[in-house]
Amino acid sequence: MITAIVNGRIVLEDKILADRVLLMENGRILSVEEKTAPEGAEVIDAAGGYVGPGYVDIHTHGGGSHTSHGEPLEMAEYHLQYGTTSICPSLAYELTKEEMLQGIRNIRQAMKQGGNSVAGIHLEGPYTSQKYGAAAAKAWELNREDYELLFREAAGCVRQVTHAPEIPGIEEFEEYVEKLQIPQSVGHTEMSPEELKRAMSHGATIVTHLFDAMGCWRGNDSIAVTGVIQETAAEVALAQEGLYYELICDSAGMHVKPANLRLTLRAAGAENIILITDANIGQYRLEELSEDDMRRRYPDLNFNSDGELSGSRLTMELAVKNMRRHTGATVRELFLMAAANPARAVGLYEQTGSLAAGKWADILICDSELKVEQVFLHGKPVRREAVC
Repeated sequence: MITAIVNGRIVLEDKILADRVLLMENGRILSVEEKTAPEGAEVIDAAGGYVGPGYVDIHTHGGGSHTSHGEPLEMAEYHLQYGTTSICPSLAYELTKEEMLQGIRNIRQAMKQGGNSVAGIHLEGPYTSQKYGAAAAKAWELNREDYELLFREAAGCVRQVTHAPEIPGIEEFEEYVEKLQIPQSVGHTEMSPEELKRAMSHGATIVTHLFDAMGCWRGNDSIAVTGVIQETAAEVALAQEGLYYELICDSAGMHVKPANLRLTLRAAGAENIILITDANIGQYRLEELSEDDMRRRYPDLNFNSDGELSGSRLTMELAVKNMRRHTGATVRELFLMAAANPARAVGLYEQTGSLAAGKWADILICDSELKVEQVFLHGKPVRREAVC
C-alpha cells in the first residue's frame, strides 16, 4: 500500500519543497515530486513540519543504558526514537582485545538480524595517540596480528577506521585498510601536515571529532614565539581540502566552542561537516546529582569516573538543535550534516541519507524547532512511547 506524507516541507539536499507530497511503498521512497496523494493511499499529515531524511550517526558508543560493544541493538533502538535511522556503533581503543572481538561479534549479529538501524562498525582505533582523549593511555600498541584478527572477525562489516597518522609504522596499517577499501579517519592525534597528506593518500577522508583529542604537531613551542599556540592538528585538518569533519555539538559548547563551530561551518562548508553524538552511557544518574553539579547542568555531556570529559549523552536530535543554536545553520544545511554527509562518508548514501526515489524510506517529521515528531525506518513508523 502506498503511504503519502502531505502538508510538509520536504527537505532535499539543494532545496526545501513546500508544495509536494512524499510517497513511499514497500519500505522505499517512490517520489517526492507529486502534488497530490493518489487515491487509496494512506495519508500522513505532517502538519506543516519538516519532512527530512533519517539521521545517520557514524560515531557513537552507547545510548540510554546500553553500550555499543555489549548491546548494540538496544543502543540503536534507543537512538532510533530520536531520529537516527542508520547507526555505526563505535568500538574504541580502551577496550581489551576480547571486549573488542566480542563487540564486533555482537554488532555483526545485530546486522545479520536485519530490520533495525545498525549499519556497520566504527573502529575508533585501536591505534590512536596515547596522549589525547579520555583513557588515552589504553590505546593499543601497533601489532599486525592483532589488526588482521579484528578485520577477519569483522568480516566486511567495518564502515570506518580511526587512527593517528603520527604513530611509528602506521603506514603499513593504512595500506592494509586501504586494500580492504574501508573509509579511514584520522583522530586522537598530533599529526603534521605531511602525515595527514600521507594518510589521505591511503584513503583517509574523515577527521574524527575535530578539535577534540587533538594536539599540536610541534608541541606548544609556537606560543613562546608568537604568543599563541599554532599548528594544532585541528588547524592542519581544516587547512586541507577533501575531508569530512566530525563535530560533537553539545549544548554547553564544551566539546567544541561555538566560535569554532562557526569557524568550521565557514571554512569547510556544510557539505563537508558531519554531526555525531559520540554518545556514551553515564556512570551516574542525573537525578542523584546536586542542582549545582556541572554534570546536571549540562545533561548532554558525559564524564568518566576520573572526571574526564568522555563523549556525550547526546542524541542526533539534540546535536542538530545545538548546531542550529550555536551557528545559525539552515535546516537544509543541518540535514546535510546529520544525514547526507555521514551516509556518503561511510558508503551508505546509495540506500539512505537523502530523500530520493528508490532509497529506503528512512524519514523524519520534525516541527519548526526540529523536535522529532515521527520516525519511519524502511517505511515503518517507529514506536516512541519513551520519548517525551
